[in-house]
Amino acid sequence: MSNLALLMKNNFINETGIYKIKYADEKEKMKAIGMVLLISFSMIILSIYGFMACFYLSDFLIQINQMELLLILGVLGATFTTFFTSLYKASSYLFQSRDYEMLASLPIKQSTILSSKILMLIANNYLFSAAFILIPGIVYFIKIETGGYYLLFLIISTLVAPLIPTVIASLLAFVITNISSRSKKNNLISIVLNLLLIVVVLILSFNSQNVMMSLIENSSSIIEVTQKLYLPAYFFVDALTDGDILSLMVFLLDGIIPITLFVYLFAKNFSKINGRLSETYKANNYKFKELKSSSPVIALFNKEVKRYFSSNVYVMNTFVGMIMLVIFTGAVLLVGYDKIAEMLEISVVKDLILVQTLGITVFCLLMTNTSCVSISLEGKNLWILKSSPIKEMDIFKSKILLNLVLTIPISIICFIVLSFRLSFDVKSTVLVIIAIVLLAIFGATLGILINLLYPKLDFINDVAVVKRGASVLLTMAGNMLYVVALCGIGYVLKIDDINRFLILGNVITVIAVFILYRILKVKGVNMFRSL
Repeated sequence: MSNLALLMKNNFINETGIYKIKYADEKEKMKAIGMVLLISFSMIILSIYGFMACFYLSDFLIQINQMELLLILGVLGATFTTFFTSLYKASSYLFQSRDYEMLASLPIKQSTILSSKILMLIANNYLFSAAFILIPGIVYFIKIETGGYYLLFLIISTLVAPLIPTVIASLLAFVITNISSRSKKNNLISIVLNLLLIVVVLILSFNSQNVMMSLIENSSSIIEVTQKLYLPAYFFVDALTDGDILSLMVFLLDGIIPITLFVYLFAKNFSKINGRLSETYKANNYKFKELKSSSPVIALFNKEVKRYFSSNVYVMNTFVGMIMLVIFTGAVLLVGYDKIAEMLEISVVKDLILVQTLGITVFCLLMTNTSCVSISLEGKNLWILKSSPIKEMDIFKSKILLNLVLTIPISIICFIVLSFRLSFDVKSTVLVIIAIVLLAIFGATLGILINLLYPKLDFINDVAVVKRGASVLLTMAGNMLYVVALCGIGYVLKIDDINRFLILGNVITVIAVFILYRILKVKGVNMFRSL
């Protein structure tokens, strides 16, 4: 077996934790089975909704004789989603893997190590890209008469589609990391550059509707629009609709050639960049100063802050909600709520503006959750905390505090700005601020509990915890279900007044936070000791 195949095999075993599950006790196996069933159920539900949406859209496209648009939307959706998610993960996969030093000491080429890293990044993107391409592709196959080549071409294209956006994201990660690695503050510079890149991508995505309209107005057909917007998508559609094997080959080469060139050109710099990142610096003018002391919670909080800003993927995956909220607030200030609602395809009703703004704020707030992975990210150093003379609740409080510091100030400031801009009454604004604080505490406390239930302490890079950890999915689902439950209670009780609903929701959330805190104080402490 080749070195690349061995690395891919080991990466797969470490990513999935198959051996760990195989030799785990019955309780852990039941947890794993439950998680697999939950993920499978979620994927089935999302697939059903995807098929329904595509069938509904296909009926309209058939009437206007533009069914190719269904395939175009699929490949463009796969491309953008792959690119956006790769921005989070590329730096961690390529430069922050804990196994790099060990691999570099073995007689393995740097190009082989780099290939294994980028192939694992591509493999992780298939979950998103395959759904975007296969669902519209299957609907097209059902609705339109195609040749025997179609399904084979569709499968091949699905495997190739993520290559181009993954390479582009990896190239950006290489440039950013190369720049940041030349500085002593490499982590900080890397995080700032990556966050700026995500801000640019989000702003461009908000403006994508205008770009699309401009292209459509200046083009004679949908195919011409595709050629101007994303040329590989043109070859993808041409291969599937006309069975053109030449177009399929061009689409394949569009993906394979860039990734081959990427590995060939950057293999040498790959070692240099990783070497610079592992360097440490010491001041030559060190002076003794007065020692400062602080409470255990504050000391642990400072440790959490340092851990947070030491990981690109940790920051970008958990802070994007706050970035979106700031961009939304700034956009409302600059162009007005009506224009933003039109971009987001939200109907503007004066009496519902407060509800819509509250919904967006809460959504961004609950997207930002650091506590649901904070236990797992201790990794093999967890024994240090467990053996220290520190109360378990102080550890939990420090991790909850990090989440609150990242979310509450930004959320409150943004909503106050929006309340002035959109002329919300003072009572509603105060109630929403209270709701923001309570929901932030609820989400952070729930995240700690779920992470204690589903810890992932054995990992190669932070992506395995931050992006694919079971606790992340369960915490997000739990937060959303809680908000849906609050809305359901308001609907059942027929509460039409937003202020009355907020008062009820805040009272329920106070009770829920108290219950979670008691569970954390009793069962949570025991679970932490058993890790």
